[in-house]
Amino acid sequence: MSVSQRASNANESSSDDLFEDDHEAEGVHLGSPHGQHHDDEMDMTALIDITFLLLIFFVVTSKLANEVKQPLPVARNGQLVATDKSIILTMKRGGGNTAVVGREDGSVFSDDPEQQAAEIQEYIQIGFNSQKTNVLVRADGSVRNGDVNHIKELISESIEEGQLISFGVMQEN
Repeated sequence: MSVSQRASNANESSSDDLFEDDHEAEGVHLGSPHGQHHDDEMDMTALIDITFLLLIFFVVTSKLANEVKQPLPVARNGQLVATDKSIILTMKRGGGNTAVVGREDGSVFSDDPEQQAAEIQEYIQIGFNSQKTNVLVRADGSVRNGDVNHIKELISESIEEGQLISFGVMQEN
């Protein structure tokens, strides 16, 4: 190789090196920046989060429907109960969560559940000792079924097998 050929090869190689260096210096990259991959699909995570937050919001802030009064059907069959031979308990819808339970004379039993149970059982025993034969519960139409069942259980503990518990619904005027 002659000196002129070497110089021209050196110039070519240096110009190629310069060309390559220029591209690297300009920062030309093929592909996506920082290795990120563009996707045509939408990220659903935020949408699912918002949906669950709305669901929780509506569950927490919703108000349950008030109790609907259900009229009791008129009794077609029944028997008369002699009130003079019955221990009479009255039940009225109270202001709180429980019904107000009272005696025949209008006096009311205690609000405390344990005290009330003891008073009802004592009242029933006194009635049976005075020759009364059954228990009559007179309840307002607005008294809840759960309250009536609770009193029925208390009475059942106080009576012997074969003795009757009768229930009557006082109609509202």
